[in-house]
Amino acid sequence: MAYCVKCGVKLEDSEKKCPLCNTVVYHPDIKIPDDAVQPYPEEHIILLREMNKKYKIIIATICIFIPAFLTFICDYKINSGQILWADIVFSAVCFLYCLIFIPLIFPKKDTLLYLGIDFTALLGFQWYLSYTTGGNWFLPFAMPLIISAVLITFSAILIKRFVNKSYLFVFAIVFILTGVDCVLIEYLINKVFFNKINFVWSYYPLITFIAVGVVLLLINRNKKLKEQITKKFFV
Repeated sequence: MAYCVKCGVKLEDSEKKCPLCNTVVYHPDIKIPDDAVQPYPEEHIILLREMNKKYKIIIATICIFIPAFLTFICDYKINSGQILWADIVFSAVCFLYCLIFIPLIFPKKDTLLYLGIDFTALLGFQWYLSYTTGGNWFLPFAMPLIISAVLITFSAILIKRFVNKSYLFVFAIVFILTGVDCVLIEYLINKVFFNKINFVWSYYPLITFIAVGVVLLLINRNKKLKEQITKKFFV
């Protein structure tokens, strides 16, 4: 009896690929006997995987949304026939569902698609939160911050995918942009909620993030140091 070198699952002597992780099975000292037990057909294994994924999604959906619907019942009973807060809980659950389970529903692994759906769901949740609480902070505050987060995230992905830079370079850019984003956060907080422009704390993370980004860029230029860090941290 052999075992997969990648995931450790037991393998029949006649199997050429691991039924769990598809790792190629190869051992030059083992000869496949004529009466070896034949593994399941590959299409059967693929079908089982798809069925297991569907069942997991269904069970997780039930486990998430049943408590969410129960909040409506509790809110309705506690507040004498009025819904005061359960809708906010339900909208937050919908956002988390998009964030966690959308990648499981779509078979094609497309990071840009997933992030686009996630940020759209975040925009919808923030808009509803602003609307239901009677605030006017979505357009002047929440939307610019979400757009800045979108730009930072998609910049990192596009740099890695199309410019073909190392992860150290991508991390450096993300750190620098995040530092600038901290300044934007303080600016929007003061302007929207206090109607004044006053910078008190944002230059601390700005300097810190830029310093870390510059260090990563210098490391990225040092070939030997870069190789050592890549071996130790897989970046």
